[in-house]
Amino acid sequence: MKKSLVILTVSWALALLFASWTPLLGRSPLKKTDFSIHNDLWYYFDNREFAASGDYPLPSMTTHALVYAPTFEFSFAPSKGVRHALRVGAESAHDFGSLTWSDALREGLIWYQGSARARSGLFEAYAGVFPRTVMESNWSEAFFSDQHKFLDRNMEGLLLRWKSDSFLSELACDWMGMKGYDRKERFQILSAGSWKPTLGARCTDFFSAGWNVSYYHYSGSVVAPGVVDNGLGSLWAKLDAAPGASKWKEISLKAAILQGYHRDRTQSKKALLPTGGEIEAALAFMSLRLSNTLYYGGDQTPFYYGTDTAGNPYGEMLYFCQPLYSGLYDRVELNWEPRIGSNLHLRIGARAHFCAEGFLGWQQVVSLKADF
Repeated sequence: MKKSLVILTVSWALALLFASWTPLLGRSPLKKTDFSIHNDLWYYFDNREFAASGDYPLPSMTTHALVYAPTFEFSFAPSKGVRHALRVGAESAHDFGSLTWSDALREGLIWYQGSARARSGLFEAYAGVFPRTVMESNWSEAFFSDQHKFLDRNMEGLLLRWKSDSFLSELACDWMGMKGYDRKERFQILSAGSWKPTLGARCTDFFSAGWNVSYYHYSGSVVAPGVVDNGLGSLWAKLDAAPGASKWKEISLKAAILQGYHRDRTQSKKALLPTGGEIEAALAFMSLRLSNTLYYGGDQTPFYYGTDTAGNPYGEMLYFCQPLYSGLYDRVELNWEPRIGSNLHLRIGARAHFCAEGFLGWQQVVSLKADF
């Protein structure tokens, strides 16, 4: 921890020194240089009560934590429409109720961000260790649960994005683990996009369609050899009848087809190919949003309760989704998200989970994000 603090302190000092000397260097070839400080704060409370189902398949528990991630950015624009930036910082977190702050420094953050604007759109690239929130695509909880997105806040790898008024496409690689004696090699490739039609000179939000694809490679360590493939793809279409200028923010219906690919190469030669469908209906009036998500189909987490060749459980190391996408699963959610400002986002919500046998349990969630 002390070594990490020294490295980060030296990096920040050099960045500040460079920024302060820039005006003294005379005319610089770097046009429109800028140096800025960013402070990101995230408070998260998630209380899960699943006693009604005997804490199965989700256990009752509470995640209650605060995350603070300051970063320093140096950027320059060598020409019109082109921008380069380097961000350096660190993420600290504290789990409320913990008796120690010794593990408060969680992860270093350093990434390059570049963008180039063309007549038809904008190309952006991220490389390094950067927050997961830079992704602009929406993902169903069949891919990532809300809790996973909080607990695994950063990506290590690359993100490429192309977007225009009517089209968005993202491709990313998140490298999570390097093979070691008891450490598994893990990486995930992600692709997502969306499209909406153009009527006249403007895009319409009445209809949109897109895709989400995830391939997760969960390889073996020296003591636990073997490879497991966890793949899931989705094609979706959405209708939103909300009038743009009224207090109704959303009156939508979204339907998706999900196709999974799951294979434990060492323990089974056969690949499992579960198919399912997901429908989400949502109403949003002013700051309130009520939604119902229904899934019906095959088990998208077939190895969740399995073990690797050394007997270690797969569980959340293999699946990042809600482990409820099997057979019939229904989720009802009510959120209050008041508009406080562009740099402050508050969400207070309640969620109830159901399956074919009935009520499973419910959650209470409070999330506060501040970006300065």
